[in-house]
Amino acid sequence: MDGNKDDALKCLKIGKEALESGDRARALKFVAKARRLDPNLPVDDLLSKIEGQSESQPESTNGGEGPAPDRSGPAQPDQQRPSVRHRGPSAGSSSSSSSSSAAAYTEEQIAIVRQIKKKKDLYEILGVERSCTVEDVRKAYRKLSLKVHPDKNKAPGAEEAFKAVSKAFQCLSDEGSRKKYDVTGSDEPVHMARAARRGPAQGFNGFYEAEFDADEIFRNFFFGGMHPATTTQYRGFSFGAGMGQRQADNASSGFNLRMLIQLLPVILILLLNFLPSSDPIYSLSRSYPYEYKYTTQRGVNYYVKSTSKFDQDYPPDSYERARLEVKIDRDYISILAQNCRVEMQRRQWGFIKEMPHCDMLQKFEGVA
Repeated sequence: MDGNKDDALKCLKIGKEALESGDRARALKFVAKARRLDPNLPVDDLLSKIEGQSESQPESTNGGEGPAPDRSGPAQPDQQRPSVRHRGPSAGSSSSSSSSSAAAYTEEQIAIVRQIKKKKDLYEILGVERSCTVEDVRKAYRKLSLKVHPDKNKAPGAEEAFKAVSKAFQCLSDEGSRKKYDVTGSDEPVHMARAARRGPAQGFNGFYEAEFDADEIFRNFFFGGMHPATTTQYRGFSFGAGMGQRQADNASSGFNLRMLIQLLPVILILLLNFLPSSDPIYSLSRSYPYEYKYTTQRGVNYYVKSTSKFDQDYPPDSYERARLEVKIDRDYISILAQNCRVEMQRRQWGFIKEMPHCDMLQKFEGVA
């Protein structure tokens, strides 16, 4: 109950301030709320004063039904108060609705909505240059989407402006879509081909709404990286976390995966050579405990653990030594070939110009 009393006093204070500023609808609302929270508050006289002022204006233009009450006169009799209170909330409710409607959005919000809806070019909608980076597009979208989101901006046309901003971000944040837009100058969305098969869709600013959800783009942008077990509330929306990343990130991930698959054989061979195993006889690189160097007939260097044991097991000029060195030559050629294939692929992509492993392979095969 103490909490209700505190809230009632706060509401009463707000109501008095509203009455002093001339906002009778707001004053009536908060004084009535204060009375509901604490029926013992002495607010009857204040309510009568507010309701009397609210009633005086409509009755002054009632077409001659009666003279307007004198505000400076004495308070109305008690038997007239029920009538006044019955009509007062109606007038106050109308004023409150009008006041709330007027305060729902600002001139700045109306201006930004009109500005976005007048523009056709995607770059102009986001306010970025054609030479901008993906990060510039992301920053512009982050700024504009929060200004025109329908939950925050109640101005007429805010939803269309929000969709226009989201559509521009969807196109310009994807490398493929952006290149197509720069070349063709078309402001069609990414999924226009599929939309065309289903028939025309209602559009705005040259955009089509087929297979497009502006709220989904908004949720993915602001909450895409969250843990999948959490859910976030934002301005009335419930956003499930753990959504996928944008198309540009997916393209980058796919590229890295292809590179990893192509390099996997080389990685496996290197692991077999460097990682501990069932005590291999030799190593193509010098590392502890393979510190003693030998060279095959074709000039391939290899290393063993102990010269005495190696010479005992594989005597010089013996069949065992020759067979082992043939195997060493094959392993060396296999590694060079794998590295050469990787270098050729990277050169084709324009990452490198020189191919040292391919040169070494060609030189080694020439010696043979």
